[in-house]
Amino acid sequence: MSFELISASEPMAKKLHKCIWCGEAIPAGMKYRHEFSKYCGDVQNHKFHLECYTSMQKYIDAEEDGEFEPYMNERPHA
Repeated sequence: MSFELISASEPMAKKLHKCIWCGEAIPAGMKYRHEFSKYCGDVQNHKFHLECYTSMQKYIDAEEDGEFEPYMNERPHA
């Protein structure tokens, strides 16, 4: 696995986005995690709900291959 984080930010959404982790909408006005990266040579441009990003980090830390299926995970709710 070859992962390179190019940039990361937590902006306020100006338009509707889709969370790469859970597949649910990130509506305008919601703060979200935006990552631009390279994975195995492919450029990635991912957006996450903040709580989904935390879940993804825990999942990646626990998995050996560090991969996940986009849109196939549950959104954690507080």
